[in-house]
Amino acid sequence: MRDRRPLVALVAALFLAACGGPDAPAVVPAELTPDGIAEVVADHVEREPKDVSAWDVMTRELEVDAPGAALEYGSGDFLGVAVAPTTDSPLVCADTSFFDECVDVEHDGTDLVLAWQELEPEEDPGVVYVIDRRDGEDVVAHYSGASIEGDPREIDLGISVDEMAEIVTDARLTLGGSE
Repeated sequence: MRDRRPLVALVAALFLAACGGPDAPAVVPAELTPDGIAEVVADHVEREPKDVSAWDVMTRELEVDAPGAALEYGSGDFLGVAVAPTTDSPLVCADTSFFDECVDVEHDGTDLVLAWQELEPEEDPGVVYVIDRRDGEDVVAHYSGASIEGDPREIDLGISVDEMAEIVTDARLTLGGSE
């Protein structure tokens, strides 16, 4: 009978590599175009956007190159997603001058920032941001649509805080692949 240990070792090595072992392939960064970002978002949000376009709010406000996508859904729900170089801007809760609340949250072992501005009657329904402040870059998801009256984790949003957390922690959204 032949010794099958080499075959078993080969199968085990292939299995470990396929499951994220040390020889697993690196994450392929997304193309940071509106459509490329929308493809990443589609893996985390089951709704199909009615329109996808460029979202340049972070570029304008931070005065840096911050590629982004604007996704408009039915019922007035809007999701903006951008990747920007790390900044000390109030837009990423570096201070609390822009938002009503900035709180630290954890999502699948990653520390994130959840920020929101509450409803201003007759003016603005409010906004919710989820921010992954990574080494050298900030990945931001911005939601507007539902009225924000209190902690957005307790509100039925068109795009949930958990979905936004999944988006911003997706390793494919990185400036590393756009250079």
